[in-house]
Amino acid sequence: MILNPVSLKTRFFHQIGLCMSVGTVIAILSVNCWVGVSSNVEAAESRSRTESNCTIGMAKGDAKAECRVPIPNGCTVAQFPGYPEPWTDISKGGGTSCQFDQKHTDWKTSIVGSCQACTTEKCTGRFIVMFNCANNVPPANPATPKQR
Repeated sequence: MILNPVSLKTRFFHQIGLCMSVGTVIAILSVNCWVGVSSNVEAAESRSRTESNCTIGMAKGDAKAECRVPIPNGCTVAQFPGYPEPWTDISKGGGTSCQFDQKHTDWKTSIVGSCQACTTEKCTGRFIVMFNCANNVPPANPATPKQR
């Protein structure tokens, strides 16, 4: 049997392609496994998160108003994954502007939200903060009571 050099080259590259495909599948499985582990860690962390908020209500002509976001015992302010800033949200309604009061907020013992004067009939401001409370979460698999 005489083998054509072109067919040898084709067979060689076909085998390399097969090996690359197997390697790609292994790489994909490895990434999927890693993503699964990462997701489990994030899921565990999310079970220990809670949020706290405060709301301001004002009428036209009211000057600056503020409220304090309660900090749950044993909790620390969470950071949005991938960002160094505190995980917060501010929503407002009506003719006012709202922000966290930098002078009175240290993110550990005091979180104060403030809204400027209301220029419309009614105004609202809501300040939401996410907290990590890992020390307050019960064990994932508590012991089951003995049955009689």
